[in-house]
Amino acid sequence: MRRIHSLKYSLKYPWKQKILESKKIELLLVALLLLAAIVIRAYHFGAPPIGVHQDEAMAAVDAKALADYGTDRYGMRYPVHFTAWRTSQMSVLLSYCMIPFIKLLGFSTVSTRLPMLVISCLGLLALYLFGRQLAGKWTGMIVLILGIISPWHYMQSRWSFDCNLFPHVFLIAVVLLIAGLKKKPLLYLSMVMFGLCSYAYGIADYSVPLFLLVVAIYLLRQQAVNWKELAACFVLYLVIVLPEFLSMLLTLLGKPGIETPLFTIPSFLSSNRGNDILFANFSWKQLWENIVWTVTTTWGSGDKSVTNTMVRFGPVYYITDLFFVIGLVSILRRLRRMDKTERYPYVALLAWLGMGLWVGILTKNVTVNRINIIFYPVLIIGGIGIAHCIQKVHLLSVPIAAVYGVMALMMAQMYFGSWGELSRTYYYDPYIQALNYAHTIDCDAYYIYPDPQGIDAGATLGEILTMYTHQIDAHYYQGISNVQDGVELRPYKERYHYENVTAETIAANEASGERVVYIVDSGQRELFDPEKYEITSIYDRFYVVKDRSKS
Repeated sequence: MRRIHSLKYSLKYPWKQKILESKKIELLLVALLLLAAIVIRAYHFGAPPIGVHQDEAMAAVDAKALADYGTDRYGMRYPVHFTAWRTSQMSVLLSYCMIPFIKLLGFSTVSTRLPMLVISCLGLLALYLFGRQLAGKWTGMIVLILGIISPWHYMQSRWSFDCNLFPHVFLIAVVLLIAGLKKKPLLYLSMVMFGLCSYAYGIADYSVPLFLLVVAIYLLRQQAVNWKELAACFVLYLVIVLPEFLSMLLTLLGKPGIETPLFTIPSFLSSNRGNDILFANFSWKQLWENIVWTVTTTWGSGDKSVTNTMVRFGPVYYITDLFFVIGLVSILRRLRRMDKTERYPYVALLAWLGMGLWVGILTKNVTVNRINIIFYPVLIIGGIGIAHCIQKVHLLSVPIAAVYGVMALMMAQMYFGSWGELSRTYYYDPYIQALNYAHTIDCDAYYIYPDPQGIDAGATLGEILTMYTHQIDAHYYQGISNVQDGVELRPYKERYHYENVTAETIAANEASGERVVYIVDSGQRELFDPEKYEITSIYDRFYVVKDRSKS
């Protein structure tokens, strides 16, 4: 069916047939598009977003500990899941990907964000290959261009959030799966990638197996795979995911973790992650809210959080919703007329879309990052819709390209303009700058405002941003050593204090004769006498304070 359509299309547009048939021109076009994608993502890389998000700081701090000592910051040897916020854990794959960049380039915002840039661009290559598997080269290029200019894809590629790794790893796995139906080694390699999804984001634990089950049943019925190949795939996938699944099972059963010669399978007895799943505390009200949030987050304005969405454009541009509907209808209408082998990638695509909806329905408090697995199929189906419209009315290519081009330019202008400035607040830039400045001052102890969110949520956030900014050595943090940056210091817990400063605290430090540096907010600033203390304002949000007589 695809060949017949391509023949008709080539008779009408013979110059395009030449491009379609030329492997060199195809490779050149794809290479140029990917180069453009890399350039626009690498432009002013590191900022925006300006500052550091708490979750990327957490991933980076654990990555540094792994690079230095082969443990997380708590001292757990090569964990398959991070303790992270203690009651709220984190996936490990992104941090492991950071290790070579940290070793090669040192520890910085750029080196810890580079893995997401690299993997996102590999995701774009996989996006083209999947579009090509579905409907040929031109559709693949349309889908690739959509991915390049997508607000969701662009935004997530420029900072490091562990869950944003999931869709890229999964897409690569799907491409390998379809290719593996002809070349079996690639089929088995796809199982490795599907297994790695569980280490990219915990949601993969209850979504990827469902996808694989649906696709396996279909392929088995179509005799695309046999029982022996299916069994080999199952065993390979199980071997990869078993440590992660064991960690979740041990946590559920309240059993202790397991330390192997190569890695640690932790158990999180105080975990609250189970509450993120609807069925853990089911209610019809929550189910309805999840459905609504899934639809509005995917095809509407996103979750309206600054870190994930520019509301003016939505995750994939609002106009893509129209092409998504056209593309979906086109797929469903043509599916029965396709040859058996042509259906395989479409079945995988529809199963993927269904999996994304399942994730949204099952996961409480739907956000862009929690449902990020759905955006690739939305982009792909939207690209198929665009290709369908252009094939029906060729002249539509000009206005469609113009509209998307204008929106992409407007998005870029906003990203590096008003959104970039707004990101300072949500990525804690004033707090980070205060910590950076404080780190240049020689002192005995720091008293640090504990919660830059200003909601009295405890000191965990302030501590992880401090560990990131001051590049705290894991052994120094654990109390194994008192050496930090090659200098012997007071023990970590005596040097770093995360608390709201009081007049009593200041008086006690004055009496002790210690050289103390304070990071405080505007409310605590009034506690210090400007005659006695040097007070440095950081955006009038935080203040770095030191005793003039002890400088």
